[in-house]
Amino acid sequence: MLIILAILAATRAFPLGQSSPPPDQFQPRTPSCDDPDGCRSLWHIIWSCAVTLLLCTWVSVHPNVPSPDETWPRVTLRRIGLMLGALFVPEFMVAWALKQRQVAVDLAKEHKDEGWTVTHGFFALMGGFTEYEGNRPVRVLLPEELRSYSLTGNGDFPRIARAEIEDKSKGDIVSKMLVILQTGWFVTQCIARGVEGLPITELELVTVAFATLNFVMYLLWWDKPLHVQRGVRVYKQRYTEQPIYDGGIEATRSDGFWGALGGALSDLPAAIVHGPFAGNYEFVGNSWLFRVILWPIVKPFDIVDGEPPREEENLKRVNTFHPEEWVNGSMPGPFAVFIMAVIALAFGGIHCVGWSFAFPSSIEQILWRVASVSIIGVPPTFMLFVFVDSLSAFPNYNTYHRLLSGVYMLGRLTLLVLPFLCLRSLTPADYRDVHWASFIPHIS
Repeated sequence: MLIILAILAATRAFPLGQSSPPPDQFQPRTPSCDDPDGCRSLWHIIWSCAVTLLLCTWVSVHPNVPSPDETWPRVTLRRIGLMLGALFVPEFMVAWALKQRQVAVDLAKEHKDEGWTVTHGFFALMGGFTEYEGNRPVRVLLPEELRSYSLTGNGDFPRIARAEIEDKSKGDIVSKMLVILQTGWFVTQCIARGVEGLPITELELVTVAFATLNFVMYLLWWDKPLHVQRGVRVYKQRYTEQPIYDGGIEATRSDGFWGALGGALSDLPAAIVHGPFAGNYEFVGNSWLFRVILWPIVKPFDIVDGEPPREEENLKRVNTFHPEEWVNGSMPGPFAVFIMAVIALAFGGIHCVGWSFAFPSSIEQILWRVASVSIIGVPPTFMLFVFVDSLSAFPNYNTYHRLLSGVYMLGRLTLLVLPFLCLRSLTPADYRDVHWASFIPHIS
């Protein structure tokens, strides 16, 4: 990692003895390249970064199993929300993967006699076991509730082969390797540009940061099934050998798209009159205007995370971020804290490589520096506040929590917008491509 940072830092370094001109003197340049056979276009830069970012935010995130009754629009919205979460708070997504990995390993050890592996542990955590009565889904079973259940109702524990779980996954080792190869190839190109003394753009630097976290996330979720849409049916233990009548009819998701749309429209008049979150105790006492303004900010989190997972309407799936102990404020173990701190520092440190990059203006350079420092400093500070609050009540904890969250989100938004703005002022060297022949031993 340190080698990668050093090489990336060198890609924008000015030669010794030569001072860099003030940022305000940088003028937009006409895209040009003095080597017609070794040039890349602006579209090539954007496309390469976009594909890698898509793999890092859409494909690499392994969501939990949805409810059998959920319609595809809601499932898709939840995936979009997770993608946005991976863009704005990627460290949190890695922490979620790390937490699931730890618990999955513990479950595999606990149920070793039942033949469980880490894949079994992940499958149980993501809501892979659903209690059925005949052909009707009743509720999803958490890992601690699996005793006295089985695949047929004639056993005391659901025993399923790892191959059967992997068969439900939408990704195998080949697809996972393709994602790793794409992100690895992108990072390799950036390193090669540094070796040749070619600059990289701010957008490529940000993409390298995401690719680094994507690699860690993929390793943590390597054994987790990908995009499983239906869990395994399990039945309460019976004391007779009579078979369960299945009815021969597959349970279907209720309503469908048009039914869900009609239900939402039918609630629209009441929502307009009373305002959103009218029945939510967290917003009691707030004005109608305040709830209307807050709705577009809070609603996406409701779609992603869902309401409390053990409420009646959500019994058939686990919470999106299950297990959610870290989300609710309890501190992770020392090893997990160390890993999360290293991840936050690495992610922010890669952005700090652009400290001396040539920006179109001094304001953009200052914004980049401030945002890079903020995403390095906020996560450790936030964890320190949580730790102090767990020992004794920290005064004005909620105020500091909101302040830190606001600073972090502004920093992340800045680092997502600035790279695209900087594309308007690229140097001719930015358009030069890597001469790969120079890396291959040959006789000229």
